Amino acid sequence: MNGTGLVLEGGGMRGAYTAGVLDFFLDAELHFPYVVGASAGACNGTSYVARQKGRNYKVLVEYGGHPEYISYKRAITKRELFGMDFIFNKLPNELVPFDYEGFFHYSKQTKFVVGTTDVHTGQPTYYDFFEDGPTLISLIRASSSLPFIAPMISHEGKQLLDGGIADPIPISASIQNGNTKHVIISTRNPGYRKEKMKFSWLVKQKFKSYPNLTNALERRHLRYNDTVEEVDDLVEQGKAFVIQPKKPLAVSRIERNRNKLHCLYEQGYEEAKEQYGDLIHFLESSMSPVTL
Repeated sequence: MNGTGLVLEGGGMRGAYTAGVLDFFLDAELHFPYVVGASAGACNGTSYVARQKGRNYKVLVEYGGHPEYISYKRAITKRELFGMDFIFNKLPNELVPFDYEGFFHYSKQTKFVVGTTDVHTGQPTYYDFFEDGPTLISLIRASSSLPFIAPMISHEGKQLLDGGIADPIPISASIQNGNTKHVIISTRNPGYRKEKMKFSWLVKQKFKSYPNLTNALERRHLRYNDTVEEVDDLVEQGKAFVIQPKKPLAVSRIERNRNKLHCLYEQGYEEAKEQYGDLIHFLESSMSPVTL
């Protein structure tokens, strides 16, 4: 599969769908030489690269309803809806241990890229070198730090926030890497288009010191919709294969209902399984159109 990139969209708790798809890939022993993810896509991608089947399920489904995971009370008192220390410290280091050794071993075979947003430029910033485990976790946390509900993360002199702001479906990173084929896992249904952000006045007030960030936030829907059109074009050209929820989504970005999250995980696994034959044909064929 040389020259093929796996692109993982974010989406908060909708990432349970991606977790199901990736666990099917692990069962099928389908490993890509290049993986790029933003936000929840980056979180899911780490366990996939480390080949820890079931870990994303435990994190998202079994712990998704934990009071330290998502808390409206904490959002009011500490301006932090997601328990970032819980998610990026206690979970990977205590409750659902992340296989750091496995990740760094397999990352020699799979180039893993994390997408973030530089708050000063408003542009996407990608990272593919991780000095150690804490650096990896810090960048994954940065990629998942949404404005208003999580603090900025400092790294190498930059202030970083959620990768989904500047590049919600990081296909551009895969293209820039030189990949000629792309497998995209989306957490939105076919035909979905993002609407313009509401309360832009609040964004301008909150981030008045970061005009490029506010511009990126205000134009995020345009970037997202343009990327969807780009992906559609790549599919028509036989250069992309998209796996995305066929059934209407019953899960929100901040979903806490365990049954809904479990069903979404199962949906991802089963829909990936249903499309496996077409996916293998796409990976093995020359640039011929793929119709899902």
